[in-house]
Amino acid sequence: MKRETTAIAISLTVSAMFALSGYCQQTPPPASTNSQSLQDLAKDALNPFADSIKVPIQLTAGFGVGPRHNVGETLNVQPAISWSLNSDWDLIVRPNANLTYAPGPNAQFGLQDLQASFFLTPSKTSDWIWGIGPIFQVPSATSSRLGSGRWSAGPTAALVYSDGPWFNAILTYQLMSFAGNRNRGSVNQTYIETLISYNFESGWTVQCDPQMTFNWTANSANGWTIPMGADIGRTFQVGKRTISWQVGAYDYLKDSSGAPEWMVRAQLTLLFPPPHRW
Repeated sequence: MKRETTAIAISLTVSAMFALSGYCQQTPPPASTNSQSLQDLAKDALNPFADSIKVPIQLTAGFGVGPRHNVGETLNVQPAISWSLNSDWDLIVRPNANLTYAPGPNAQFGLQDLQASFFLTPSKTSDWIWGIGPIFQVPSATSSRLGSGRWSAGPTAALVYSDGPWFNAILTYQLMSFAGNRNRGSVNQTYIETLISYNFESGWTVQCDPQMTFNWTANSANGWTIPMGADIGRTFQVGKRTISWQVGAYDYLKDSSGAPEWMVRAQLTLLFPPPHRW
């Protein structure tokens, strides 16, 4: 039943994305003052430092979890809000919330620990864009299996390269626990996300975006989680609103204990104009 529910959810999500994309392709958009091309908007949907408000909603289904090869799901929402501090610097705020179903003999469903990242980045951009700041994790999970039970923090940084149809980026952070339930294990985790994408003038995108982690508290054999795969997507406009979708599949070249064997993910991103420029 759980696999059937997962398949139905993914099928409905993907079908809705293609249907909406097809409708927008057939319906000419009204006149707009937005001078950005679909290629530029597609890159903005991927850019963590874009001068806009982004709301990506991602559904991930992991297959082959645990010894019984169960299916686990995660619904992730990670908005990105750009604020102008002055003529030289912008502040990017990225809260991160996950609603997760963890299968198994003691299946759990609920919220994981909440995260928030803050990037200070130059307002004047070029082909290369960088940002740096802190990341915080709050022990807000609804069950012990879904969270660490510890307050954690650390540095985070990202580097972006954008030129023509290419948009490439690397984002990383290091989380370390400093307070919370000392009966729970310490948090010491490195996250590395690398993105390579090619964006067509029509708004279509092909990308590889593995999200890798290394758990320093685990033994070296189970420390790395490394997925590898690809996504396709499309960016379009409904009136003056920009919408982007993408779907992809990833196999785990290296996984930690309890990680899925492979996964499918679908994402819908809404782009809004930036808040008031100070």
